[in-house]
Amino acid sequence: MFRRGQSDDAHHASWNHPSWTSPYLDAALIEEERGRLPERVFAQEYGAQFVEGSGAVFRNVRDCATAGWAEPVERQVYWVGLDLAKVEDFTVMVIMDREARVVFVDRFHRLDWALQIQRIQASAERYNRALILVDSTGAGEPVFESMRRAGCRVEPYPFTMKSKSALIDNLALMFEQGKLTLPKVTLWPEGIDELEAFEFSVSDAGNVRTAAPAGLHDDCVVALALAAWQRRAWWASAVYTGRIGPSEEALATVAAARARRGGDGPEPGFWRSRHAGRHDL
Repeated sequence: MFRRGQSDDAHHASWNHPSWTSPYLDAALIEEERGRLPERVFAQEYGAQFVEGSGAVFRNVRDCATAGWAEPVERQVYWVGLDLAKVEDFTVMVIMDREARVVFVDRFHRLDWALQIQRIQASAERYNRALILVDSTGAGEPVFESMRRAGCRVEPYPFTMKSKSALIDNLALMFEQGKLTLPKVTLWPEGIDELEAFEFSVSDAGNVRTAAPAGLHDDCVVALALAAWQRRAWWASAVYTGRIGPSEEALATVAAARARRGGDGPEPGFWRSRHAGRHDL
């Protein structure tokens, strides 16, 4: 109907008014949203533009794929994004550092949950006991609880339409702004392929969705998005406090506590309270 109103049909007329033309809306707030949302989402939600058909969600993927894998560095901050699967899909864990560089990826399937947890925990421990953010929806909930009982530093991220949209929007924006560094295509071909195939689609009701095309996987996409979400929350907190990451004093205190415990057991209470659960920001 809108398109008919834009044509030469004398019986129909239609108009388009972007949000910033309204005198009742805060222009500064709209501009803030322009910087927070991917271009395509902003154009639809605030520019009153129709999103046609489907298209790639992430831009500049190969431009960001310039690095290699990296061994853990002492006192570096790392985060793990974890997407769980057992049979058909793959379990994927992506580890990212505070410069938004992907330093390690593990991808596997057809393993019992106990073996998966051991493998995940070993990698997270190696990267300075990195905090794990896991999709806890459905089958992920009991596995998340098992990971906690096993001593993993892990937090849940329940998937809803809204929470997944926020996750994907944040990752798309990081790609648009060139803030991510991925392994080269030759090192992570399945990850690059998934990112480039991940697409927008529009339902008959006009709702925009993001997903892998039929028959393809999105495990690498979800794991990367979960790692990037932790980095986003940490960065927002660091900017707010005027300090990037934990202080040298805090890191030294944690290292001393680990040494006294022989490297086992939970983190000191102040570390948990200041650095756990930041995905809620």
